[in-house]
Amino acid sequence: MQLKCSFCSTPFSLSKEQVNEALEAFKADKTAHYDAYCPKCRRAIKVTRRHFQMSPIHRRMLNFG
Repeated sequence: MQLKCSFCSTPFSLSKEQVNEALEAFKADKTAHYDAYCPKCRRAIKVTRRHFQMSPIHRRMLNFG
């Protein structure tokens, strides 16, 4: 999953392990978000459930049909 830091505008991607952690958090709590940390500035970027719903692959993983 590709992300862009909202502070320093550095593009980065989440690893498969990080995506799995986020999906587990979303399955446990529907209002949860995942904090992805920028590799350059080390600030937390909130990744919301809606961001995952936009991807067809992750939509299937969250059982959205």
